[in-house]
Formats: sequence, structure tokens, C-alpha cells
Amino acid sequence: MGEKATETKQGFRRAGVWLLGIAWLGLVFAGMAIAFTPSPHSPAVGWVLLALAAAIALVTMDRWVKIFPGLLAYGILGSVLSLVDGHAVNHPEVPVSRLDGVVMIVFFTIAAVLSFTFTKRKLHATDRVALFAFVVCFFWQAVAPNLMWVVLGIGFCFLLFAWLYDHFQHRRRRVAHP
Repeated sequence: MGEKATETKQGFRRAGVWLLGIAWLGLVFAGMAIAFTPSPHSPAVGWVLLALAAAIALVTMDRWVKIFPGLLAYGILGSVLSLVDGHAVNHPEVPVSRLDGVVMIVFFTIAAVLSFTFTKRKLHATDRVALFAFVVCFFWQAVAPNLMWVVLGIGFCFLLFAWLYDHFQHRRRRVAHP
């Protein structure tokens, strides 16, 4: 009976975490909609919501970084569907060229591989900045689709820099302490 209760608690905890994640995503989308599109609310309200979402993302980063590669894997799946269908997944009116589809697959695949390395270590300041910058860039490209490749490229560079920094730090420590 005790084992069943523990499993039930874990199930409720997981469901609660997912619901909080969905609520956070709603906070981001509401903030973006209010800040960047015509709205009956002041854009300042949108920026407050975005600042709150940013603070939550920074405080909870040690937890969500563990599922981040999986979320990027959804990006790979969406990119494959866009490549096959020739249009954006949720927007059939937005065409996606074969080249863009392939670039998106490569982008999300490399980003997922790089982000997987963050799950295997304690996050350092460079990791935190890189992950936060990537998330900001990911949502920024939704607001400015004409800058999509530039913004996603910037976010990707942050991830790559953090990975390279950690890689060379480990290498230097191994040489200093054989």
C-alpha cells in the first residue's frame, strides 16, 4: 500500500509540474501578445508578465534544463513535418522551403545535443546565461519572424559558446590535475 501511495504522489507531482510549465508558457504568450501586438492592455503589462516569466525561468533552471533536450526534440519533429508538408506546422498559410526545413532540422538537432550536455553537470554562470539567452531568442523569433535565422543563430551561438567553455575548462583541469 505504501508503494502505491508513493507512486500516486509522484504522479500528482509530475502532473503538477507539467501544469506549472503550461502556466509559465501561458504567461510568456500572454506577455508577448500584450507587449508586441495591439491590445486593450498597456504594453507595460506585457513586459511585467515577461519579466515575471524570465524570473521564474531563471529560478527554476536547474529543474527544466533536464527536459530541455526533449523539448528541442519536439522542434526536430516539427521541422521534419514542415519539411515533408512544405508549410509551418500550425500555420498552413506559411510556406517552408526545403532548405529552411533542412536547416531547422540541423539547428534543432545540434541544439538538442548541446543542451543534453547541460543535464550532465552542475550549471555554471556561462551555462545559465546561454540557456536563458537561447530561450529568449527562441521566443523572440516568434515576435520577429523576419529575423528568425539571425535570432535563432544568436541563441545557438550562446549554447555553443557555453559548451565550448565547459569543454575547454574540463580539458584544462585534466591537464592541470592528471
